[in-house]
Amino acid sequence: MARRRILLTGVDTLIGGQTLNQLLAYNVSVRAVVSSQDQGQVHLLRQQYPATRYPWLEIAIVPRNRLSTPGAFDDALRDHPEPFDTVIHVVADHFEEADCLARFVTLQTEYILGLLRSINRLNARVHRVVVVTSLSSFARWMVQPGPGPYNPYRPASHQSSDVDPEYILEASQASDNIVYAATKNWMHGARTRFELVYVAAPSVYGPSIRALGNSSDLQEANRRIWNICSSDSHARVRSPPFGIDFYVDVRDLAIAGIQAAFVPQAGNRRFMITAGVMPTGDTIAQLLVSRFPELAGRVRSDGSTPRRPSSNYPSVVLSDTQIAGPILGLVQYRRVEDTLIDVARQIVELQRRQNWRAVVQS
Repeated sequence: MARRRILLTGVDTLIGGQTLNQLLAYNVSVRAVVSSQDQGQVHLLRQQYPATRYPWLEIAIVPRNRLSTPGAFDDALRDHPEPFDTVIHVVADHFEEADCLARFVTLQTEYILGLLRSINRLNARVHRVVVVTSLSSFARWMVQPGPGPYNPYRPASHQSSDVDPEYILEASQASDNIVYAATKNWMHGARTRFELVYVAAPSVYGPSIRALGNSSDLQEANRRIWNICSSDSHARVRSPPFGIDFYVDVRDLAIAGIQAAFVPQAGNRRFMITAGVMPTGDTIAQLLVSRFPELAGRVRSDGSTPRRPSSNYPSVVLSDTQIAGPILGLVQYRRVEDTLIDVARQIVELQRRQNWRAVVQS
Protein backbone atom coordinates (compact mmCIF):
# COMPACT_ATOMS: atom_id res chain seq x y z
CA MET A 1 0.00 0.00 0.00
CA ALA A 2 1.39 3.42 -1.00
CA ARG A 3 2.20 5.89 1.73
CA ARG A 4 -0.24 8.72 2.22
CA ARG A 5 1.40 12.02 1.32
CA ILE A 6 0.56 14.94 3.59
CA LEU A 7 1.35 18.65 3.50
CA LEU A 8 1.43 20.11 7.02
CA THR A 9 1.64 23.89 7.54
CA GLY A 10 2.44 25.91 10.64
CA VAL A 11 5.04 23.46 11.89
CA ASP A 12 6.87 26.23 13.80
CA THR A 13 3.77 26.85 15.95
CA LEU A 14 2.89 25.02 19.15
CA ILE A 15 -0.02 23.21 17.48
CA GLY A 16 1.84 22.44 14.27
CA GLY A 17 4.91 21.17 16.11
CA GLN A 18 2.90 18.70 18.16
CA THR A 19 0.95 17.64 15.08
CA LEU A 20 4.15 16.86 13.18
CA ASN A 21 5.58 14.96 16.13
CA GLN A 22 2.53 12.68 16.27
CA LEU A 23 2.03 12.45 12.52
CA LEU A 24 5.52 11.00 12.00
CA ALA A 25 4.46 7.93 13.99
CA TYR A 26 2.16 6.99 11.09
CA ASN A 27 3.13 5.38 7.81
CA VAL A 28 2.98 8.67 5.91
CA SER A 29 5.18 10.97 3.86
CA VAL A 30 5.15 14.55 5.17
CA ARG A 31 6.22 17.88 3.79
CA ALA A 32 6.41 20.26 6.76
CA VAL A 33 6.03 23.99 6.11
CA VAL A 34 7.74 26.51 8.39
CA SER A 35 7.42 30.29 8.20
CA SER A 36 10.91 31.20 9.32
CA GLN A 37 12.72 33.83 7.28
CA ASP A 38 15.98 31.92 7.55
CA GLN A 39 17.23 28.36 7.84
CA GLY A 40 17.12 28.36 11.64
CA GLN A 41 13.83 26.49 11.98
CA VAL A 42 14.86 24.04 9.27
CA HIS A 43 18.11 23.32 11.11
CA LEU A 44 16.25 22.74 14.39
CA LEU A 45 13.77 20.42 12.72
CA ARG A 46 16.54 18.41 11.09
CA GLN A 47 18.29 18.12 14.43
CA GLN A 48 15.12 16.75 15.98
CA TYR A 49 14.11 14.63 12.99
CA PRO A 50 17.31 13.57 11.18
CA ALA A 51 16.94 12.43 7.60
CA THR A 52 18.57 9.09 8.42
CA ARG A 53 15.68 8.23 10.75
CA TYR A 54 12.89 10.19 9.04
CA PRO A 55 13.57 9.86 5.30
CA TRP A 56 9.91 10.56 4.50
CA LEU A 57 10.02 14.06 5.99
CA GLU A 58 10.63 17.06 3.74
CA ILE A 59 10.81 20.67 4.93
CA ALA A 60 9.62 23.71 2.98
CA ILE A 61 9.72 27.42 3.84
CA VAL A 62 6.97 29.99 3.27
CA PRO A 63 8.22 33.27 4.78
CA ARG A 64 5.97 34.77 7.40
CA ASN A 65 5.54 38.02 5.46
CA ARG A 66 4.13 36.06 2.50
CA LEU A 67 1.64 33.83 4.31
CA SER A 68 -1.40 35.93 3.42
CA THR A 69 -0.40 36.72 -0.19
CA PRO A 70 -2.10 34.86 -3.08
CA GLY A 71 -0.16 31.77 -4.12
CA ALA A 72 2.05 31.81 -1.02
CA PHE A 73 1.89 28.02 -0.71
CA ASP A 74 2.18 27.24 -4.43
CA ASP A 75 5.79 26.07 -4.30
CA ALA A 76 5.13 23.92 -1.23
CA LEU A 77 2.17 22.31 -3.01
CA ARG A 78 4.04 21.34 -6.17
CA ASP A 79 3.60 17.67 -7.04
CA HIS A 80 7.14 16.49 -6.54
CA PRO A 81 8.19 13.80 -6.08
CA GLU A 82 4.55 12.64 -5.92
CA PRO A 83 1.18 14.36 -5.45
CA PHE A 84 -0.31 15.12 -2.03
CA ASP A 85 -3.57 13.50 -1.04
CA THR A 86 -4.08 15.34 2.28
CA VAL A 87 -3.36 18.82 3.62
CA ILE A 88 -3.42 19.77 7.31
CA HIS A 89 -3.40 23.55 7.60
CA VAL A 90 -2.50 24.85 11.06
CA VAL A 91 -3.63 28.47 11.04
CA ALA A 92 -0.92 30.87 12.25
CA ASP A 93 -1.69 34.15 14.03
CA HIS A 94 0.28 36.69 12.01
CA PHE A 95 -1.95 39.56 10.90
CA GLU A 96 -0.05 42.55 12.16
CA GLU A 97 -1.74 45.06 9.85
CA ALA A 98 -5.35 44.56 11.03
CA ASP A 99 -6.76 47.85 12.39
CA CYS A 100 -10.18 46.50 13.42
CA LEU A 101 -11.73 43.14 14.28
CA ALA A 102 -13.65 42.99 10.99
CA ARG A 103 -10.38 43.45 9.10
CA PHE A 104 -8.75 40.76 11.23
CA VAL A 105 -11.57 38.31 10.41
CA THR A 106 -11.27 39.17 6.71
CA LEU A 107 -7.52 38.53 6.73
CA GLN A 108 -8.00 35.24 8.57
CA THR A 109 -10.56 34.20 5.97
CA GLU A 110 -8.38 35.16 3.01
CA TYR A 111 -5.40 33.37 4.56
CA ILE A 112 -7.34 30.08 4.61
CA LEU A 113 -9.00 30.64 1.24
CA GLY A 114 -5.64 31.42 -0.35
CA LEU A 115 -4.41 27.92 0.43
CA LEU A 116 -7.69 26.31 -0.64
CA ARG A 117 -7.56 28.11 -3.99
CA SER A 118 -3.99 26.92 -4.56
CA ILE A 119 -4.93 23.34 -3.70
CA ASN A 120 -7.88 23.43 -6.07
CA ARG A 121 -5.70 24.81 -8.85
CA LEU A 122 -2.55 22.73 -8.41
CA ASN A 123 -3.40 19.40 -6.77
CA ALA A 124 -6.10 17.26 -8.33
CA ARG A 125 -5.16 14.37 -6.02
CA VAL A 126 -5.92 16.13 -2.73
CA HIS A 127 -9.11 14.61 -1.33
CA ARG A 128 -9.17 16.14 2.16
CA VAL A 129 -8.07 19.42 3.73
CA VAL A 130 -8.09 19.86 7.51
CA VAL A 131 -8.00 23.37 8.97
CA VAL A 132 -6.84 23.53 12.60
CA THR A 133 -7.26 26.79 14.51
CA SER A 134 -8.13 28.34 17.88
CA LEU A 135 -10.30 31.21 19.13
CA SER A 136 -7.39 32.77 21.01
CA SER A 137 -6.33 34.96 18.09
CA PHE A 138 -9.72 36.69 17.97
CA ALA A 139 -9.79 37.11 21.75
CA ARG A 140 -6.28 38.54 21.74
CA TRP A 141 -7.25 41.17 19.19
CA MET A 142 -10.36 42.20 21.17
CA VAL A 143 -8.47 42.60 24.43
CA GLN A 144 -5.35 44.12 22.87
CA PRO A 145 -6.59 45.79 19.69
CA GLY A 146 -4.70 47.73 17.10
CA PRO A 147 -2.13 47.04 14.40
CA GLY A 148 1.35 45.82 15.20
CA PRO A 149 2.74 42.46 16.32
CA TYR A 150 1.45 40.83 19.47
CA ASN A 151 3.62 41.74 22.44
CA PRO A 152 2.71 40.22 25.83
CA TYR A 153 4.65 42.95 27.65
CA ARG A 154 2.98 45.85 25.90
CA PRO A 155 0.48 47.66 28.15
CA ALA A 156 -3.02 47.30 26.73
CA SER A 157 -6.02 49.57 26.86
CA HIS A 158 -8.04 46.82 28.55
CA GLN A 159 -7.16 45.44 31.96
CA SER A 160 -7.88 41.85 32.93
CA SER A 161 -10.59 42.96 35.34
CA ASP A 162 -12.44 44.65 32.45
CA VAL A 163 -12.67 41.49 30.36
CA ASP A 164 -16.10 39.85 30.24
CA PRO A 165 -15.34 36.15 29.62
CA GLU A 166 -18.80 35.44 28.20
CA TYR A 167 -18.58 38.32 25.73
CA ILE A 168 -15.01 37.49 24.64
CA LEU A 169 -15.89 33.83 24.18
CA GLU A 170 -19.07 34.46 22.21
CA ALA A 171 -17.53 37.22 20.07
CA SER A 172 -14.55 34.98 19.29
CA GLN A 173 -16.88 32.12 18.37
CA ALA A 174 -18.93 34.48 16.18
CA SER A 175 -15.76 35.61 14.40
CA ASP A 176 -14.75 32.01 13.81
CA ASN A 177 -18.26 31.29 12.51
CA ILE A 178 -17.79 34.00 9.88
CA VAL A 179 -14.49 32.48 8.74
CA TYR A 180 -15.99 28.99 8.58
CA ALA A 181 -19.10 30.16 6.71
CA ALA A 182 -16.95 31.96 4.15
CA THR A 183 -14.86 28.86 3.49
CA LYS A 184 -17.94 26.67 3.13
CA ASN A 185 -19.52 29.14 0.71
CA TRP A 186 -16.34 29.21 -1.35
CA MET A 187 -16.16 25.41 -1.37
CA HIS A 188 -19.71 25.22 -2.69
CA GLY A 189 -19.14 27.86 -5.37
CA ALA A 190 -15.81 26.47 -6.50
CA ARG A 191 -17.13 22.89 -6.72
CA THR A 192 -13.95 21.60 -5.12
CA ARG A 193 -12.75 18.05 -5.53
CA PHE A 194 -11.72 17.79 -1.87
CA GLU A 195 -13.51 17.63 1.46
CA LEU A 196 -12.94 20.25 4.17
CA VAL A 197 -12.73 19.43 7.88
CA TYR A 198 -12.62 22.39 10.27
CA VAL A 199 -11.14 21.73 13.73
CA ALA A 200 -11.10 24.55 16.30
CA ALA A 201 -10.27 24.92 19.97
CA PRO A 202 -11.14 27.73 22.41
CA SER A 203 -7.65 28.20 23.92
CA VAL A 204 -4.63 25.89 23.81
CA TYR A 205 -2.16 24.92 26.54
CA GLY A 206 0.51 22.27 26.54
CA PRO A 207 4.24 21.56 26.20
CA SER A 208 6.35 22.39 23.18
CA ILE A 209 8.06 19.54 21.34
CA ARG A 210 11.42 21.24 22.05
CA ALA A 211 12.94 22.73 25.15
CA LEU A 212 12.26 26.45 25.52
CA GLY A 213 15.12 28.68 24.43
CA ASN A 214 13.64 31.78 26.08
CA SER A 215 10.27 33.06 27.23
CA SER A 216 9.39 34.30 23.74
CA ASP A 217 9.14 30.65 22.67
CA LEU A 218 5.96 30.33 24.74
CA GLN A 219 2.93 30.21 22.44
CA GLU A 220 -0.84 30.14 22.73
CA ALA A 221 -2.10 30.29 26.33
CA ASN A 222 1.14 28.96 27.87
CA ARG A 223 2.32 32.45 28.73
CA ARG A 224 -0.32 32.50 31.43
CA ILE A 225 1.62 29.76 33.22
CA TRP A 226 4.84 31.75 32.76
CA ASN A 227 3.13 34.78 34.30
CA ILE A 228 2.16 32.73 37.35
CA CYS A 229 5.60 31.13 37.68
CA SER A 230 7.71 34.21 36.99
CA SER A 231 9.26 36.36 39.70
CA ASP A 232 9.31 39.27 37.26
CA SER A 233 6.27 41.43 37.97
CA HIS A 234 6.67 43.00 34.51
CA ALA A 235 5.87 39.61 33.00
CA ARG A 236 2.40 39.75 34.57
CA VAL A 237 1.21 42.76 32.60
CA ARG A 238 -1.05 40.51 30.55
CA SER A 239 -2.44 37.07 31.27
CA PRO A 240 -3.46 35.30 28.09
CA PRO A 241 -5.73 33.69 26.96
CA PHE A 242 -7.59 36.98 27.33
CA GLY A 243 -10.79 35.86 28.93
CA ILE A 244 -11.29 32.45 27.30
CA ASP A 245 -11.20 29.86 30.03
CA PHE A 246 -12.30 26.83 28.00
CA TYR A 247 -9.18 25.01 26.84
CA VAL A 248 -7.67 21.90 25.32
CA ASP A 249 -4.23 20.31 25.63
CA VAL A 250 -2.26 20.83 22.42
CA ARG A 251 -1.51 17.10 22.22
CA ASP A 252 -5.23 16.28 22.20
CA LEU A 253 -5.82 18.94 19.56
CA ALA A 254 -3.04 17.42 17.45
CA ILE A 255 -4.70 14.01 17.72
CA ALA A 256 -7.99 15.57 16.65
CA GLY A 257 -6.38 17.18 13.59
CA ILE A 258 -4.74 13.93 12.52
CA GLN A 259 -7.90 11.90 13.06
CA ALA A 260 -9.81 14.48 11.04
CA ALA A 261 -7.42 13.74 8.17
CA PHE A 262 -7.74 9.96 8.42
CA VAL A 263 -11.31 9.13 9.55
CA PRO A 264 -13.70 8.90 6.57
CA GLN A 265 -16.73 9.98 8.64
CA ALA A 266 -15.06 13.31 9.48
CA GLY A 267 -15.38 14.62 5.93
CA ASN A 268 -17.04 18.03 5.52
CA ARG A 269 -17.64 18.42 9.25
CA ARG A 270 -16.76 21.01 11.84
CA PHE A 271 -15.44 20.13 15.30
CA MET A 272 -14.86 22.20 18.44
CA ILE A 273 -12.32 20.50 20.70
CA THR A 274 -12.37 21.37 24.40
CA ALA A 275 -11.54 19.54 27.62
CA GLY A 276 -13.56 21.93 29.78
CA VAL A 277 -12.69 24.96 31.89
CA MET A 278 -9.16 25.83 32.99
CA PRO A 279 -8.90 26.29 36.80
CA THR A 280 -8.54 29.70 38.41
CA GLY A 281 -5.16 31.34 38.92
CA ASP A 282 -5.17 30.44 42.63
CA THR A 283 -5.77 26.77 41.87
CA ILE A 284 -3.04 26.72 39.23
CA ALA A 285 -0.58 28.42 41.61
CA GLN A 286 -1.28 25.91 44.39
CA LEU A 287 -0.84 22.97 42.01
CA LEU A 288 2.49 24.29 40.71
CA VAL A 289 3.92 24.92 44.19
CA SER A 290 2.88 21.42 45.30
CA ARG A 291 4.70 19.92 42.32
CA PHE A 292 7.67 22.36 42.15
CA PRO A 293 8.56 23.40 45.71
CA GLU A 294 11.30 25.70 44.40
CA LEU A 295 8.56 28.00 43.12
CA ALA A 296 7.27 28.70 46.64
CA GLY A 297 7.45 32.41 47.40
CA ARG A 298 7.64 33.23 43.71
CA VAL A 299 4.39 31.87 42.31
CA ARG A 300 1.53 34.33 42.35
CA SER A 301 -1.99 33.97 41.05
CA ASP A 302 -2.86 35.93 37.94
CA GLY A 303 -6.03 37.15 39.63
CA SER A 304 -8.46 35.13 37.56
CA THR A 305 -11.75 34.35 39.24
CA PRO A 306 -13.99 31.27 39.10
CA ARG A 307 -16.14 31.05 36.01
CA ARG A 308 -19.55 32.61 36.58
CA PRO A 309 -22.42 30.25 35.80
CA SER A 310 -24.50 31.67 32.96
CA SER A 311 -28.03 31.12 31.79
CA ASN A 312 -26.86 29.40 28.60
CA TYR A 313 -24.21 27.18 30.22
CA PRO A 314 -22.69 25.10 28.68
CA SER A 315 -21.45 27.94 26.58
CA VAL A 316 -21.90 28.46 22.88
CA VAL A 317 -18.31 27.33 22.41
CA LEU A 318 -19.37 23.77 23.21
CA SER A 319 -21.94 23.60 20.43
CA ASP A 320 -19.75 21.55 18.07
CA THR A 321 -18.10 19.28 20.63
CA GLN A 322 -20.60 16.44 20.82
CA ILE A 323 -19.46 14.66 17.64
CA ALA A 324 -15.73 14.84 18.41
CA GLY A 325 -15.89 11.79 20.65
CA PRO A 326 -17.72 9.29 18.45
CA ILE A 327 -16.13 10.42 15.16
CA LEU A 328 -12.59 11.45 16.11
CA GLY A 329 -12.27 9.03 19.01
CA LEU A 330 -11.64 11.74 21.62
CA VAL A 331 -13.49 9.99 24.41
CA GLN A 332 -11.03 11.08 27.13
CA TYR A 333 -8.89 14.20 27.33
CA ARG A 334 -5.68 14.67 29.28
CA ARG A 335 -6.10 15.75 32.87
CA VAL A 336 -5.66 19.47 33.43
CA GLU A 337 -3.04 18.67 36.10
CA ASP A 338 -0.91 16.87 33.52
CA THR A 339 -1.20 19.74 31.06
CA LEU A 340 -0.18 22.36 33.62
CA ILE A 341 2.67 20.33 35.10
CA ASP A 342 4.16 19.51 31.69
CA VAL A 343 4.13 23.21 30.73
CA ALA A 344 5.52 24.29 34.09
CA ARG A 345 8.29 21.69 33.87
CA GLN A 346 9.59 23.31 30.66
CA ILE A 347 9.33 26.77 32.24
CA VAL A 348 11.16 25.71 35.40
CA GLU A 349 13.91 24.10 33.33
CA LEU A 350 14.28 27.29 31.28
CA GLN A 351 14.51 29.41 34.44
CA ARG A 352 17.13 27.06 35.88
CA ARG A 353 19.23 27.44 32.72
CA GLN A 354 18.82 31.22 32.82
CA ASN A 355 19.90 31.35 36.46
CA TRP A 356 22.88 29.09 35.75
CA ARG A 357 24.00 31.30 32.87
CA ALA A 358 23.70 34.35 35.12
CA VAL A 359 25.91 32.69 37.73
CA VAL A 360 28.52 31.65 35.16
CA GLN A 361 28.63 35.11 33.60
CA SER A 362 29.00 36.81 36.97
